[in-house]
Amino acid sequence: MMRKLMMFAIGMLIAGNAMALENEPKQGFTGMAFLGLNATHIKHTFYDGKPGGTMGFRLDYVLPKAHGTYITAGVDWTMKGGKYSTIEPDPNSDPLAPTYCDGTVKAKLHYAEIPIRIGFRYNINKEIGVYGELGPYFAVGLGGKHKLNMDADGAQWDAVEDAQKWKAFKKSETPLHDNFQRWDAGFGFRVGAEYNQHYNLMLGCDWGITDMWRDKYRDAMFAYNAPLAKAKNFNFTLAFGYRF
Repeated sequence: MMRKLMMFAIGMLIAGNAMALENEPKQGFTGMAFLGLNATHIKHTFYDGKPGGTMGFRLDYVLPKAHGTYITAGVDWTMKGGKYSTIEPDPNSDPLAPTYCDGTVKAKLHYAEIPIRIGFRYNINKEIGVYGELGPYFAVGLGGKHKLNMDADGAQWDAVEDAQKWKAFKKSETPLHDNFQRWDAGFGFRVGAEYNQHYNLMLGCDWGITDMWRDKYRDAMFAYNAPLAKAKNFNFTLAFGYRF
C-alpha cells in the first residue's frame, strides 16, 4: 500500500512539473494599469491611519530561461498621510471658563512613486497565474494639505481653522507649518493573482525608511519640549489591474 502511495505521489509531482513547464510564462515585456485603495499610516507619530487611493502603470519583463522570474518597474500616484482627533477651546466662550469642541486634523499627502522590484510568477494552468515580488521604491511628494476641521461653525472658528491649514511639502517661514519633507524611499512587496492573462487582483505593503520630518520642524518641537521620533510611511494596498 505504501509503495502504491509513493508511486502515486511521484506521478503527481512529475505531472505537476510537466504542467508547470507547459504553462511557463513567456519571455518578454507586458504592461499593466491598475487602480486601488490604500490603508495608510505615519508610523511613530500621533497620527492614526486613514484611507486613500492609488493608481499607476507597471512594465514587467519576464527573463529568458528563468522559469517565471521577472523584473518590474513603474510610476504610481498614491495618497498617504494620517489623521488625529483634537479638542480646542471655543474662542467665543468665557476665557476663564472655556468650553471645548472636537475636531480632526488630517494630513493628505500625494506622492509619485517609482517601484523597482524582482518577482516570480507561476501559472497554475492556462487561465490562472499567481505571482509575488519585492524591492525598493523611491517617491517625491507632489502636494497635499494639512488641515483642521472643527465640529463647530462661526467666524471665530473659521479663523482657527485657517491658522491650522497649510499645503503639505511647501516650505514655510512658520516652523510648525514646515513639517513634512518631500522625498521618501523604502521597501515593499506585492502578491497577486491573474485570470485569463489580463485581470489582476493584488495586495501589497510598503515600508518607508526615511524620516518624514523636516529638521526645522523637529527643532521647533524640541524647543517646545516635545521631541519627535522618526516618522515613517506605512501603506497597505488592495488594487485591481489589467495586463495588456
